[in-house]
Amino acid sequence: MNELISIIVPVYNVECYLDACMASILNQTYRNIEIILVDDGATDRSGRMCNHYAKLDKRVRVLHKKNGGLSDARNKGIAYAQGEYIMFVDSDDVVSLDITRYLYQLLKSNYADIAICDPIHCYPGKEIVFEPETSQWIFEPEDAIAEMLYQRSFLVAAWGKLYRKKYFDHIRFPFGMLFEDSAVMYKIFDEAKRIVYSNAKLYGYMHREGSITTKEFSRRDCDILIICSQIMEYMSHRSEKLQKAARSYQTAAAFRIYMNAPRNGKFDLELKICNKWLQENKKLVLHDPGIRLKMKLALFMYKFARPIMPLVYKKINRWK
Repeated sequence: MNELISIIVPVYNVECYLDACMASILNQTYRNIEIILVDDGATDRSGRMCNHYAKLDKRVRVLHKKNGGLSDARNKGIAYAQGEYIMFVDSDDVVSLDITRYLYQLLKSNYADIAICDPIHCYPGKEIVFEPETSQWIFEPEDAIAEMLYQRSFLVAAWGKLYRKKYFDHIRFPFGMLFEDSAVMYKIFDEAKRIVYSNAKLYGYMHREGSITTKEFSRRDCDILIICSQIMEYMSHRSEKLQKAARSYQTAAAFRIYMNAPRNGKFDLELKICNKWLQENKKLVLHDPGIRLKMKLALFMYKFARPIMPLVYKKINRWK
């Protein structure tokens, strides 16, 4: 089989990165793709560059729109996608030339509905070396959701995954929010029947100054508190396993805000909520065998060594 796969690429002020991103997509070994470039009101040359790619390759479709953020751009791309399957690639990242073929074959050979690979962390000017798989796992939806919320293996990110498009028929990314992936991935997984994950590192996640993940803490960083409350509500009538996993994710989010929010009076309410969650969850989470060692250590420090937490937190790699 050689089904059409839609690759959705939101584009906003990435003129220095877009060529590398598009070179990695246009040269995919899996050829039956459509590339949907969503120009999210770029103010640099990115929009014109999108038009150039459309002239170069008939598989490229360009949508120009007013700036609405990453979620809005992805949602527009989903609405226009014609493929049986979809992928998301951020326009400042790069992917292995084989990622589409690999994820498609991974999905098909395992009779799965979603296929997942790992990222390789990239930095401007550094060589990118993708890595083959050494292991793969099959998950039922509940097990995959728990794995994701416990943050044990694959990431909650929308990129690095291949999905049946129909799962997005009634699910969209929340407009204007950060952590938009956290708001929808558990719902998408819940729609699937079977999910396959490989630890092959085929998605090049680019770390750069000025990206969302490197900006200073802002009010929007607190969006994760809203999303965690939604996840807790969603799981409140589900299995004990999912409720525990949701509580672990909520606790991790509380730590993120607790450790990063400035103590300048502007975030007092959010810090109060985080302290409340940490107090309520610490005993339950500590007795949960599913949580990561990193979380256990953080909870112990919160309880017994709170003054030195900022020193330790600076040395923690948030990607592991």
